[in-house]
Amino acid sequence: MREMKSLACLLALALSAIGLSAQGFGICCVEVGETTSTTITFSQPPATGFSHYDIMTFDNTLQDYQSVATITDITQTTYSFPLAEAATQSVRCRVRAVYSSGNNLQDDISTIFLGFEQNQEGIIRLVWTPLGEQMPQGSETKPYKIYRKRHSDLAEWSYVASTEATTHTDSLPPICSDTIYYKIEVENDNGCVSRSNQIKLAVTDTRPPEAPTLNSNSIDIDLQQLTLNWTPSNSEDVYGYIVCSGSPCVAIDTIWGADASTYQCDECSVEELNSLAVMAFDTCFNTSLRTNTHTNMVLNAKRNDCSDKVKLSWNAYTDFDSGTEKYDIYYREGESGNYNLVLSTQNTEETITIDASKPLHAFYIEAVSNNGTTARSNLRTLSVDAETQVDFIEIRRVSVRENNTDVELELYVDASIVVPFYELRRSENGGSYTLIANIPYSGNNTLTYTDNLPHSAAESSFSYIFAAPDRCGLVYKTSLAVSPMRLSVKSIDPGSNLLTWTPYNGWQSGVGQYQIFRYSQSEPVVLLSSFVTSNSYTDYSADVLSLSDRTYYFVQAVEATEGADGKAQTANSTCDYVKHETLIYIPNAFMPKEPENNIFKPVCHFIAQGSYSMRVYNRMGELLFVSDEPEKGWDGRYKGEFCPLGTYVYHIEYVNSRGEREIRQGTVAIVQ
Repeated sequence: MREMKSLACLLALALSAIGLSAQGFGICCVEVGETTSTTITFSQPPATGFSHYDIMTFDNTLQDYQSVATITDITQTTYSFPLAEAATQSVRCRVRAVYSSGNNLQDDISTIFLGFEQNQEGIIRLVWTPLGEQMPQGSETKPYKIYRKRHSDLAEWSYVASTEATTHTDSLPPICSDTIYYKIEVENDNGCVSRSNQIKLAVTDTRPPEAPTLNSNSIDIDLQQLTLNWTPSNSEDVYGYIVCSGSPCVAIDTIWGADASTYQCDECSVEELNSLAVMAFDTCFNTSLRTNTHTNMVLNAKRNDCSDKVKLSWNAYTDFDSGTEKYDIYYREGESGNYNLVLSTQNTEETITIDASKPLHAFYIEAVSNNGTTARSNLRTLSVDAETQVDFIEIRRVSVRENNTDVELELYVDASIVVPFYELRRSENGGSYTLIANIPYSGNNTLTYTDNLPHSAAESSFSYIFAAPDRCGLVYKTSLAVSPMRLSVKSIDPGSNLLTWTPYNGWQSGVGQYQIFRYSQSEPVVLLSSFVTSNSYTDYSADVLSLSDRTYYFVQAVEATEGADGKAQTANSTCDYVKHETLIYIPNAFMPKEPENNIFKPVCHFIAQGSYSMRVYNRMGELLFVSDEPEKGWDGRYKGEFCPLGTYVYHIEYVNSRGEREIRQGTVAIVQ
């Protein structure tokens, strides 16, 4: 300890030398040592008449000061002596300067007694007694300073805080187990320091950190690895986390770091139930309470033979703090690509329809809590073996009838595979194919079907697909799509018509030729041309006259070579027509009894079929002849007898090519 004469002592000496009053005498500091050895430091009084110093302490039993020591050397201004009571209480001390004149000087001071209260782990409340009713000379403006040291550090004292009060609450840093020492000091201007007794206390950290919050026990779909997710502990002192399994919960791994929030369990099988929990531990390895356990979902999938239904079942996820809102079912076809949400449910068992033509199917379940937290099940995959299918299937012929609504189809299929039925599907104007007929299995390779269209094939584009199921009736092998030919006829000029048509696409060997046919309602079908290989043809028909107001055409495709059925097929297009301007010539005389010109018959071209009628009257208005056929004329007879020479009245009605009804009236003469 440094022993210095105080400024007050020097001042007292100076005053004594010049014979002044020694009012500056006083105690400056009192220091309690580690072994309760107590040292008092005081100022030197005036020397004139000085006899000695009395060092005294107050005896609580006698209620009076008792002498501890007598010092005759006026220059000795410090004194150390054992004072065991200073370790348990504050002790009042007095220094008296005794003079022969009896005018003695004295000053009092009290040792600082330091005590403590440990309110909770890491929180120490220090309480101490003051140096006296007032601070000593030189310490009037000085605060109490608190110092602390740890036994394990073997280090110097560490400054903690300063205060003018006689209490202080200290928050210790995390300490697992150690002895902590405290002391109080008050500095003095003369260089001495008043010190309290030292206290020591054993500190042991047994306070556990707060538990984390376990959010989910989920499966990483890509890695197929069980993954825990939690919210870290809110405690300041967290060193890491312990993952435990089962009940009782047995530690299986340690994760270091206060901010750790996930754990992937390499040893956990995702095909089994794993009930896991998490505990936090601090730097003293105190462990928190464990979280509630979370158990992963295990998904199972079952498919019966010849079924496109998969039954999924899984254990309920009941561990969310907010409860489970729903289960989302995700599904993927094949080995890659995105998983698609196919169903949301609150059940733990559902049946999903799959495309059995795909060989691989994968499913997983995602549980969704009421606050949006999720947990996934294991990934469950199913392999579907392909069933035996027909070796060949094709549409051999698609031919349109004259009415443009009936389509004849000839189908060719491998009949060695017995199936309940075949499917015939139709598309309109590029839309999706829909089932129009189930054609029963007959054991024959060649099948026929006539489709009655909802409207004309000339107005819409139709296409057909023929399909044969596998053994299970789930996966279909389909033919190539085949469409009927569509014919369009336009009049280029009064003497020629342009025909264009869509190519026939139903044969592997292609079309060898197109044949062009023409007809009218009153005339037979005429083959106009063969060996046409393009998709257009011009008919020069200026010299063609017909009773009908319409000329019809159709095109017939001829297969280039024989197909798999041993036949070279043909297929007809839709029918189309052109309208002609009506032509009619009515003679004004005829000779019934002569070999020639003996029939009265108008010459009609291009009138509406079935619209013709002719009536012949005599001049008295008597009806002599009726005909509804343009080719049937009047032979000049009435009731089997030739009518006399003379003039007769005709009345002819018909519908022209524009759809207008026309009436022609006039006279015709019977002559010789």
